Amino acid sequence: MKTVLKISLLAATTLAGTPLYAQSQADAGYEAAADENVIIVTARKKEETLLDAPLAVSVVGEQELDQAGFTDITEITKVTPGAFVEAGGQNTNGFARINSTPRFRGISVLSGNPLQQTASVFLDGVYLSGGVETIGVNELQRVEVIKGPQSALFGRNTFAGAINYVTKDPSKEFRVHLNATAATRDEYSIAAGVEGPIMDGLSFRVGGSYSDKQGHYDNVAVAGQRLGDEQQWSINGTLLIEPSDRFRLKLRASYQEIDDGPAAAVASYGTAYHNYGGFLLNPDGTVDLNDSVQPAPLDGTRTESVYRGQIRMPTAAEIGLNSSFADIQAFRGFLNDARYDPTDAIFDFKYNPTNVDEFGLNLDALRLSAAGSVDLTDNIEFSFLGGYNKENFGFFADFDTSPDASFTGFTARETEDYTIEGRLSGSFLDDSLNISAGASYVDIDIAELGGVANFFSFPIFFDDIFRSTPFTSGAKTLGIFGSIDYEFNDQFSITLEGRYQEDEIRAGDVNAGLATPISPAKITAFLPRATLRYQPTNYTTLYATYSRGNLPGGFNPEVAELDAAQLAELTSKAPGASPVFGEEKLTNYEIGWKQQHPDGIFAFNMAAFYMQRSDEIYTSIVTIADTLPNAPNPLRTVNFVSNGATSDIYGIEFDAALNISENFSMQGSFAYIHSTIASFPEIGGTGDFGDIFGSAADVAGQEAPRFPPITISLGTTYEDNIDAFGDMFDRWFFRTDLFFTGEYYVSNANVARVQPATDVNLRLGLRGESYGLELFATNLFNETAPTTAQNFADTSFGTRTLPGGFFDFSREGSRVGLRDKRQFGIRLSATFK
Repeated sequence: MKTVLKISLLAATTLAGTPLYAQSQADAGYEAAADENVIIVTARKKEETLLDAPLAVSVVGEQELDQAGFTDITEITKVTPGAFVEAGGQNTNGFARINSTPRFRGISVLSGNPLQQTASVFLDGVYLSGGVETIGVNELQRVEVIKGPQSALFGRNTFAGAINYVTKDPSKEFRVHLNATAATRDEYSIAAGVEGPIMDGLSFRVGGSYSDKQGHYDNVAVAGQRLGDEQQWSINGTLLIEPSDRFRLKLRASYQEIDDGPAAAVASYGTAYHNYGGFLLNPDGTVDLNDSVQPAPLDGTRTESVYRGQIRMPTAAEIGLNSSFADIQAFRGFLNDARYDPTDAIFDFKYNPTNVDEFGLNLDALRLSAAGSVDLTDNIEFSFLGGYNKENFGFFADFDTSPDASFTGFTARETEDYTIEGRLSGSFLDDSLNISAGASYVDIDIAELGGVANFFSFPIFFDDIFRSTPFTSGAKTLGIFGSIDYEFNDQFSITLEGRYQEDEIRAGDVNAGLATPISPAKITAFLPRATLRYQPTNYTTLYATYSRGNLPGGFNPEVAELDAAQLAELTSKAPGASPVFGEEKLTNYEIGWKQQHPDGIFAFNMAAFYMQRSDEIYTSIVTIADTLPNAPNPLRTVNFVSNGATSDIYGIEFDAALNISENFSMQGSFAYIHSTIASFPEIGGTGDFGDIFGSAADVAGQEAPRFPPITISLGTTYEDNIDAFGDMFDRWFFRTDLFFTGEYYVSNANVARVQPATDVNLRLGLRGESYGLELFATNLFNETAPTTAQNFADTSFGTRTLPGGFFDFSREGSRVGLRDKRQFGIRLSATFK
């Protein structure tokens, strides 16, 4: 009997690919992989295998999620070539399990703003503007990781790729599921679920989970505190309504709460590790510490001091954060002056500086969705979906991530979004012509606040950052889309897809003081994709794809407030500068080859691509005349964002599965991606590169930061029958997984590098129809390379210009995420029918 996996409604015409990780030994037996367990999708209103559909996608199925022990998206993307997620690696004011934005094919993103992300995550086809790292895997049927621009049918923020979580449907049989895990270093989790029929055509599923993990690192700055504590619980419920084979409606609701401790992140800091920039080196190669106190940068070149080489991991004595309740009380002291009133908007946030009493993330999220379809005729279907998500979080963090009592920050955000979509699909001419058309609408509202305070010399509170009113932003996105798929014969077919998209972006206070408001602003685009498929045999698919993606723009309030004469001078020096900067574009050219052996002995996917990122945004500061009467200075500076940079990206992605025997199987993946800056406007600010090498240096040719050019995964499984345990267990297995991440640069300066990392996991256990028992080891060889790194000002005491003086913010270090240490554990599972 075939296993039929229906692609989610929103992704119905975009997801395809050979699901190598979905085809485990148990899924596709050595002899019967090609017949009995072929995974089928209805992506184009007809059943077709994932092999048949011409698109680069990795599918990690329910069984693989369970057997590999994956717990979140950072682990899942280790087996999906071309995708990469840094854990907690995108927030400015401190590390936390938020803003862990997926990255695809070397497309970097340096903003934590949900409206500016280059990739998006969907839950059952519903757009999620909130965090993705906190979504558990217990209720997932599969995860679809789609690479390359998906804007033609997914729409907003799928500039470089998309991830779709597909939740489990309720069973037609009554079942109870239990799953419990315990591991060394005090980590525990439990998940339970009940599902079954209520009546004919109506079934349900209810589940919940709880996990508690103690951090792996002692905090030297706060006695008895660990770094990396994580605790969360969640509940969910699903109703599936199928009164006939022509109508289907799935309703789902979930709620979760997170209460983490201080994140396992620390600065790589200290004067001895500023070996590149304005510092001299001794003959033996060490830093001249005397020179380091008063550096003398080379004129017009190196203007900041940084570290060059692989980032040094801090020692145990250097791993510490100022994250005590006393630090919170000191922070609150700055709020208790005349600037802040109990009626101010910051106190309307669910999590705010007055009610959060511990360092670490506090988060809650409510997610509601409905998805359905109805067959209007034998060959025409109407499908629809709707969703609502609300996420609140707030957390204190040690801003400088060092044991030195320097800076404390607080960040909060409330995100709310709505999604609705309808689609009409039809199949004609004996299924050789498939047509789909639809419309979607997404509305996102974001309110956020943040502030940083320091506790040395005399107190300074950055009131221009932490205001009494929050920052608000949002977007309304309307999309009209369609696709035409025509099969010329059994071998050749062509698919044309397109979306007209209108983004209305808004910012709450950007109009303040402007004679002519600039918010909201509208950006429109047409986003096409064309695919040619050739299938010379039933087991081979070759394809070529052209696609485009877009990333909507934003506002320049400093440009909007200029008078006509000032604007004319600015545009003469910086052509293209305007109150609203435009969209970025990504053009993708891709070819692919998918192959399976007729008897299921092997299968592989291979894709090669070239992408050009154009109209890429950059920041700049230009000096012009100040024409205002009685201006205190005849000149003024204008800070703005504009379009004009370009990047070239090319690469190859490969994944494969091999059934060596009836008992032994292997699977693996490889990706090589090269992403460089091709051109950059002369007036553009080059960020870290310009800060280090000076504004006259040419940034063209620099590699994209924070994306590893090389990633590799390799897994093996040996499984055989066993009869020593009666009916409880009938199989035993041994599994190994290796994940390699190559080194990559921290910033576009290309000086500091994150060292390569190799993780190895082992699993040994027993399986039966109703019970499972497993022993496991994770990070077997105790890899210590950081999980993430951010270029950041080194504010440790040792880098001050003078002892006891102010910090020299031109000295840069790195904030690094600490990898979990080696763990051993046991996992038990049971299913009762």
